[in-house]
Amino acid sequence: MKKIFFIINSFSWGGGAEALLTQIVNHLNSEKYEIGIMEIIHADIKQEPVNSNIKIYPYYVKADDPQRKAKMYYVYHEWDKVIKEYIPQDYDLYVSFNYLKPSFLLPKGKKNIAWIHGDVYNLTQPDMAEERDLQREAFYKADKIVSISDITTQSLLDVFPEHKEKIQIIYNGIDTESVREKAKEPADIRLKHPNVLSVGRLDSNKNPLRLLRIFEKLHEKNPEAHLYYLGYGELEEVVIAEAEKKKINNYVHLLGYYENPFPIIAQCDVSCLFSLAEGFPLALLESVALDKPFVSSIIGGARILANEGTCGKAVESDDEAVEEILKFFEADKEQIAWKCRESIKRFDLDEYIQQIERLFDGILEN
Repeated sequence: MKKIFFIINSFSWGGGAEALLTQIVNHLNSEKYEIGIMEIIHADIKQEPVNSNIKIYPYYVKADDPQRKAKMYYVYHEWDKVIKEYIPQDYDLYVSFNYLKPSFLLPKGKKNIAWIHGDVYNLTQPDMAEERDLQREAFYKADKIVSISDITTQSLLDVFPEHKEKIQIIYNGIDTESVREKAKEPADIRLKHPNVLSVGRLDSNKNPLRLLRIFEKLHEKNPEAHLYYLGYGELEEVVIAEAEKKKINNYVHLLGYYENPFPIIAQCDVSCLFSLAEGFPLALLESVALDKPFVSSIIGGARILANEGTCGKAVESDDEAVEEILKFFEADKEQIAWKCRESIKRFDLDEYIQQIERLFDGILEN
């Protein structure tokens, strides 16, 4: 039995990285691996449904702790102290489940994997020089750097070329059957058609205000269209105010957070995600698993998942986004569903878990 320890920024925020880690640990071979998880920031929003054999370790700091910023100083600048107090030393393999903070806490002298979920181009900005240097140093502790998409890989090559030999690509996987089963549960809301649905936090990276601008143009061309946001975040009030300002508030709906979003996603006509940066967003995988086409910004995995534009489109301009959404509104839904099912097969959960286990076993056997 080999022991594997995962370090994640948060395991209680209800986000995509948390859902992906939950999927992984629940499907790893429990007869081969003993699993531990430690989150840096605890948010009290969602308790991830992990199997009983998985040990959850104490978190480092609560999201609403007044001393959170001060405590983060040690994560960035005195790694060894935090590692000594919070990271158990008796595991065979350590996996940081994203860049920056989790990777800083990989223990030196151990077998380590740095798993990166988004592009790292933000580290090239002038005000991120310190973080870039810290990340470069942290990567030296890693035996492998896992990239989850085309854009993530290119960003790692561009920003940290000295670590190119460590990079291994493993595209995200999805338990399609589980998603489809959960989508059959009753929904307490019915979406009006035609509609656009956004799934994710309302924060600056997810860029909900750009989607609102796109929807304003879309609504001019199709006054019956509705926009739904599924999730919450610090930009909620801003979105509401902007919708009122644009006089489209009767067609813009903030649904809040749902632990099971799939019965709602199953009602959408087009899923949209206009993030500034993403690794390989689970929200798009889930939409395609439910036969729903998507329109997105050019983010990691989108062009691969789009299946040559048959079940999705990654676009640059707002006008192009409007055009593609309208095309999907008018397209044959049965044909789209068939193309979605064809695309999602490439991200089969069983093959995904096998790739991960081969990676783990290869490092552990060295």
